Amino acid sequence: MAFLAWARVKEDKSNVNVSKALRRLESYADWMHDAGSDLTEPALTSESVKKALGVWSFSTSVDSEGRLVWWLDMGNVNVAQMKADFTPEDHLRAFVWYTHALMFNKSAQENGMVVIQNINKIGMVECFTLMPAKLATKLDRLTIGVLPIKMQCLYMFESPTWVNILMKILGVFMSKKMKSRMVLFKDWNELEKIGGLEAIPKGFGKVNGTLEESVIEKEYFAEES
Repeated sequence: MAFLAWARVKEDKSNVNVSKALRRLESYADWMHDAGSDLTEPALTSESVKKALGVWSFSTSVDSEGRLVWWLDMGNVNVAQMKADFTPEDHLRAFVWYTHALMFNKSAQENGMVVIQNINKIGMVECFTLMPAKLATKLDRLTIGVLPIKMQCLYMFESPTWVNILMKILGVFMSKKMKSRMVLFKDWNELEKIGGLEAIPKGFGKVNGTLEESVIEKEYFAEES
């Protein structure tokens, strides 16, 4: 159902591009097959990835337009613990589990998803060594060309100079539609306009968000905490 929901025609959501859904499903099956035993031994459960997810400090909410918002704050990521206490396979499993939780979220299926990231002025070397290149490439393919999630926008705050330059270079090769979806913000006040303080997690960036409970965590981890 997630693939059919993803392939609905924007102008008429009762109309589904079945061929498009099938192509995405085939890509998904190939990716999961290549991942192999990393995802099955041990079984991929919320309990098995909970600790690894903790170092990434992900959060989710629903904005005023009904879209699922995925919040990533590099200022809250425990980089030292991420590298010392967990293997690349641990992070692969954590990301795969979490992105599947996003994929099956009703708001994401019906209205799409927005990603909001506080880059926190991270240095180039630190950014590209957060995880092994092979793992980063694998996760990029999963999130960009495999999972059936309608990505509406990517909003980035606190971008360092090297990211600004990189975005300008990449922008030359991007379609107008793609460029409009990737936005670098300098003013944190813009964040309130996007979804309202009630949809912003507490402790995110330099705004006074009021959201205390993440949508995904509430659904999958509430009984465990």
